[in-house]
Amino acid sequence: MEIGEPYPDSPDKGNLVVSGDLLPLASPRFESGPPGFQAIELSRLMDRAIRESGMIDLKKLVIKEGEKVWTVYIDVYPINDDGNLIDAASIASVAALQKSFIPEIDKDGHVDYGNKTNKKIPLLDNVTPISFSFFKLGNSILIDPTREEEECCEARVTFGISKWKGQHMINSCQKKGETPFTQAEIDKIMDILPKKFDAISEKLKKFS
Repeated sequence: MEIGEPYPDSPDKGNLVVSGDLLPLASPRFESGPPGFQAIELSRLMDRAIRESGMIDLKKLVIKEGEKVWTVYIDVYPINDDGNLIDAASIASVAALQKSFIPEIDKDGHVDYGNKTNKKIPLLDNVTPISFSFFKLGNSILIDPTREEEECCEARVTFGISKWKGQHMINSCQKKGETPFTQAEIDKIMDILPKKFDAISEKLKKFS
């Protein structure tokens, strides 16, 4: 959490900034230096899934409209990439948001990170965005593959999904790889998505 200026096109809302830093510590595939495509893709998918779900009530992060707002930073630092990093980061980000508190502001208007208020980040009730990635390997569809399995796959499609008033909602979607998914495969994925979402979101309730 940090205090800053609102974006020009949303003076009545706080900010959300998501970044991913993939270090060699996490995998021999990663190199030191500026963020590569995978790190950029990871942060963009996290941002879209969370932002488009409306999980964070950004209007409640305004301190003074048009001038001063809270910025929520989500920084993803994996220490061991053993496959399906996007979905793992999604679950971790949601759990972190549910457990985070807004820090104190001292009398001079500076953030006192040593003291926390009892006020949590304003989240909408029962809105839990989670990413689910489906990988295509030949005629098979895999979910939550290991790193070795993931590297053998020909394509991936990632959905950001949440639930609102009992209805499952797809908030984002991105495909990687030239190999297409068939209509039958997409239908199968659409059947699996709600069941997987309900199972994972139930486990995440302990962090709220």
